[in-house]
Amino acid sequence: MEDNRENMEPTAESVDKVETPKEEVKTFTRDEVNKIVNAETNKALEKYKEQVEAEKTEAEKLAKMKSDEKLQYQLEKEKNEKDNALTELNAYRLKEEAIKIASEKGLEVSLLNLIDFKTVTAEKLNENIDNLSTVFNKAVEKTVNERLKEDTPITKTSSTMESKIINRASY
Repeated sequence: MEDNRENMEPTAESVDKVETPKEEVKTFTRDEVNKIVNAETNKALEKYKEQVEAEKTEAEKLAKMKSDEKLQYQLEKEKNEKDNALTELNAYRLKEEAIKIASEKGLEVSLLNLIDFKTVTAEKLNENIDNLSTVFNKAVEKTVNERLKEDTPITKTSSTMESKIINRASY
């Protein structure tokens, strides 16, 4: 009995080694790492320089203006920022309303990404949703009809059937 037990225990020689596929790891040399770091540093530096340059030209522009012109310029700038914020808020509200309308009509909500809510008016929104709905439904109907299309059935005449029956009877 003991001999059988000894034979049943796995030994280092009897166990098959299972090799797992190793993922290839990309290694970089110091030069490659330095090039990558330098490229990213240069990008960040260029972006910073552009920002500083924009601020500098803005400051020069304001320095050349008289006090009344400065106030007028700042007023226009603030007005533009306000208008942009209102446009974004209106676009957000229109999108929320469009999602409600599309859901009620059974339209896929992801199709609303085709509408530019910053430029569309509330009056045109329903028209755009209706157009999307009809186009989508037509496309779905066309696809369904193509998939449900069957081959025309083969019709056999009675004379062909009679000849087969006669041939069978003669055997």
